[in-house]
Parts: sequence; structure tokens; C-alpha cells
Amino acid sequence: MPDFTPSLRHQLLRSASALVIGLAALGGAAHVFAAGKADTSDYQQQVAACNNGSSSEDKATCLREAGAARQAAARGGLSNPDAAQLKENALRRCQGLPQSDRIDCEKRINGHGHVEGSVAEGGILRETVTIVPAPAK
Repeated sequence: MPDFTPSLRHQLLRSASALVIGLAALGGAAHVFAAGKADTSDYQQQVAACNNGSSSEDKATCLREAGAARQAAARGGLSNPDAAQLKENALRRCQGLPQSDRIDCEKRINGHGHVEGSVAEGGILRETVTIVPAPAK
């Protein structure tokens, strides 16, 4: 990584941390959402994942959430937003940041920079590097 000034390094870490926290919150509940109404096969797949240990949760929590997702889907409470809606939501989260951070946030959401990780791994880390010259002395 290039040699950044302490204040720039702090700003980059703060921006990256805010993004990671937001994405982690979204990613933690992603397995609960199903396309449209959850049918029996969706529920059975979730239960199978709970029983074979491929879920990231303990078995009791996994089974409880699978049941809750099935009930919510039966009431029409779950939806699977399309990619455009997900991107719009992500850009809306950038609006709460200070202007300098907001620009970088929007760049990351629009595909600029480096992306690694996945929801299954616990989160997606999006990184952009903005080089800011040191102030003149």
C-alpha cells in the first residue's frame, strides 16, 4: 500500500469501516430472503443446510430462522429486490456520509476500485484509493 499521511489513512479506514459495517448488516440477513413466496423446497433446502452444518449459524438458530422465513413468506413478507433496487439502496446509504466520503462511496457502489469477499464469507469489501497531496508548508 502506498505511504499515506496519517489523516488520509484514518479517513480511508473510517470510510472502509463504515462500508463494511453496512454491508455486514445486510449480508447477515441475506439467507432469510427468498424469491417471492417460499415454497416447500426452499424451506427444505434451508433445513438441510442447518442439519448438514453448511449454515454459518448454530443449528437451533438456523432452524428457527428457516421457520420464521417460511412463515413470513406465507404472509407475503419476504421479497427479492432486483439488482437495480439493491444498487439504489446502496447509493442511498452513501447519502448519509460527508461529501468527501460520499463521492468515494458512490464510486465503490458503481464498480470502481477493488472488490473482494462475498455474503457467504461474511461480507463484501469494496475499496477505492484516493491520493490526496500533502498540504503545502
